[in-house]
Amino acid sequence: MNTASNAPPLPTYNQVTKHNLAAMQPMIVQLLKQATFLALDAEFTGLGSNPQTTRAKDIQERYQHLCGLAKSHAMVAFGLSIFIRVEPSSAQGQSEDTDSRKRAYKIHNFNFSMLSENDYMVSPNSMVFLAENGLDLNQWVLEGIPYSGGSRETNDGGRGNPNGIMRSIFKRIMSRRVPVVVHNGFLDLIFLYHSFYADLPPKLSTFVADLSDMFEGGIFDTKYISDYVTRERSSFLAYLFRKYERADIRAKEPVNPAGVVNKQIFSDFSVQEALPVPSRPPGPSSTSRKRGKQGRESTSEYCEDYAFHGVCKQKMKCGKSHDLDVILDAEEARLNSKKRKGNKDDAIPSAPESSTEEVAADEVATSTKSSIRPTLMPL
Repeated sequence: MNTASNAPPLPTYNQVTKHNLAAMQPMIVQLLKQATFLALDAEFTGLGSNPQTTRAKDIQERYQHLCGLAKSHAMVAFGLSIFIRVEPSSAQGQSEDTDSRKRAYKIHNFNFSMLSENDYMVSPNSMVFLAENGLDLNQWVLEGIPYSGGSRETNDGGRGNPNGIMRSIFKRIMSRRVPVVVHNGFLDLIFLYHSFYADLPPKLSTFVADLSDMFEGGIFDTKYISDYVTRERSSFLAYLFRKYERADIRAKEPVNPAGVVNKQIFSDFSVQEALPVPSRPPGPSSTSRKRGKQGRESTSEYCEDYAFHGVCKQKMKCGKSHDLDVILDAEEARLNSKKRKGNKDDAIPSAPESSTEEVAADEVATSTKSSIRPTLMPL
């Protein structure tokens, strides 16, 4: 008797601690076997006291400073998202050629609370930022998975050893040989290498060669793509996700008012499911607001710092809106205004609303067979 069909669905979000790591390992291994691509993320106890050294123009010098940062600080959390392609049902009579752009994925997210066994430095500002964005500091200290970075010879551990289990999971990630997605992931990869793989090599060229061997499916940095390929106005992760989520929702409408079928890639997951590490949205602004057509609060003034960088210099207390929908609505209004002015000034009609740039952005950001070479964007 086959009981698999009667089994309850696996949870899409999983908090992994030292108490359930061993029990979760078999499920993680099974899901990794089905992965179409993976997303990795990491959070740290700080980014160093001197940003000038970690942003040095010489890339080798920058790498050395970042290695020093990884050795002197610790990883607080490791996020793993497993994307599994859902094939169209044969019962629907849809062939792969019907709409090759329409794809659906099932996503399973794992947030590993990590607690280094070595002494390390802590930046108060970084910890406040993490706490404000959902990190439970008590849970981290009391239930974090103990680990010790560096040489794999001394840290592989045995069965039931947290070091051994985490390194075994990381080996499974590498052996899958599927594309790996990061966002501004140079420092994340340095921390992951040091924490779960081996001592960091002194030369950047050796590190890059190792990454090529470790992740044979390629590494795709969405911040690099958004900054240098699709040329987004802002490139912090929450902004990009909300922008394309909005476009995705609109794309599910079969035809727009101009009679042009939208060409976007569909997804069936929410913001909560897609983020490896959950974040708490900022509180409401103290400015007066009014309800828009969609029932969403809107305001004529939003925080420019947050709109461009995802961080407010006044730590979310500037009194202006940090609502991404308000920001995106304002951007769309400006774009539509420019288009209308262009139509009045130019004899040649403007292009349809669904621009080539928007379509290309979806293809680059979601395709695992992109013609763009896997690229790392240093901090």
